[in-house]
Amino acid sequence: MPNKGAKGHKKSINVGASSRIDAAATTINEVTKMLAISDCFSGLSRPLLKEIASLSEIRMYPEGAEVFAVHDPGDFLYGVLSGSLLIYVRSPDGKEMSLSTTEPGEIGGEIGVIDGGNRTTNGRTLGQSILAIIPRKGFLRLLLKRPEISIHMLQYLCQRVRQASAQVEDVAFLSTEQRLAKRLRALVAAGGHEVPVKIRISQKDLASFANTARQNVNLILGQWQTEGLIRIQRSCIEILDLDGLNQKILSQA
Repeated sequence: MPNKGAKGHKKSINVGASSRIDAAATTINEVTKMLAISDCFSGLSRPLLKEIASLSEIRMYPEGAEVFAVHDPGDFLYGVLSGSLLIYVRSPDGKEMSLSTTEPGEIGGEIGVIDGGNRTTNGRTLGQSILAIIPRKGFLRLLLKRPEISIHMLQYLCQRVRQASAQVEDVAFLSTEQRLAKRLRALVAAGGHEVPVKIRISQKDLASFANTARQNVNLILGQWQTEGLIRIQRSCIEILDLDGLNQKILSQA
């Protein structure tokens, strides 16, 4: 069921098909650690991170839960403690296009929280996921109280604009094979893993990321498996040779 937004005090936040986690199970310290490694808040002092973490409510979602939908109020930030979130858009005829995934240690929803606008994307869990939800009202009060957090977020949002420009360039100038290899490399890096490592993502979602047909993804992945770069498994892809994927990105195919 799509989220209709977080309202009121943090104990009454309603963010879709989720369940609350006992505070003893996931402490403020755990949320603080997650914030500290996020691109959005890394570099802030621990006291500031703890102030942000103290605003959060912990939520657990089953696989495939819609955390938010297009046009929902952008009234909370979310941080991924475990699992992951697929960010995507849907055309009027129901076709989906994946834009990104939010992995453990990453933050989302910052633009809506800052400008007060509605969501422009959908968010669906990939596997059971635990999120830290930070309400907009409380976060904005903290920004007024701690301007150093505001400056830090402005710098982060500028980086996001630069990244968006780079993604447009990828679609314009890289081949499908290069875009697929780059996406898989990014997923490995986001998790901080060393190969071999299993990446939980479907061929359908990879096709959306690469802006191509699923059949093309299937053919490319099959060739990479033959070359020993990956191993295709149910609902995941095992990365065996990261250097080989890097060579695919550098190639001019």
